[in-house]
Amino acid sequence: MKQFVKNYFFQNRMEYLKVFMVFVIGIVISIMIVNQSNNEQKIEIKKYIDNKIELVKVNNYENKMEVFKNSIFRNFKNYILIVLLASSIIGLPIVYFIVIKKAFSIGYTAASIFATQNTRTAIIFICNSILFHNIIYLASIFIVLVSGVLFTKAFFERKNLKFEVFRYMIFALIGLILIIVSSLCEAYISINFLYLLKKYL
Repeated sequence: MKQFVKNYFFQNRMEYLKVFMVFVIGIVISIMIVNQSNNEQKIEIKKYIDNKIELVKVNNYENKMEVFKNSIFRNFKNYILIVLLASSIIGLPIVYFIVIKKAFSIGYTAASIFATQNTRTAIIFICNSILFHNIIYLASIFIVLVSGVLFTKAFFERKNLKFEVFRYMIFALIGLILIIVSSLCEAYISINFLYLLKKYL
């Protein structure tokens, strides 16, 4: 099984590179938009981020289970939609759009923080509030999206559909495990570190 997964990722590295490039495009667009913001918009962004940081500074992080429940519900709902869409040629463009949208959201948030905060605060806040768990979440989307592309190709090429369905289900399951890990990371690791380091914000 381990060898099968390893070979699968190696053989389809170009497909993963394509998805990654789509993600990078979303990041670049978001950074460009932030850089083009006028002073009034930047002031509003700074106020919003300052309020978020202030909430972290004055509160204690105790409700980990609630964060986990909200995260797993949100991620699982989106993930099921992606699994269904990625398995059809009509749904694939929508999943690519979801990737760009997620990349834009992460890029815009990170760029806004860097544009309005000092470097130390920006790095701590970005790494512990949006980066680590989102990397795992995005890995799950990438896996399902590439598996969906391969499944669609196999369908039109009339390959062994039973095997392709089984393979798609296996990688959808791997993605689901990553979703759970992402939510656990958000609730018990990322935000925990953010609150531990809040005095440096």
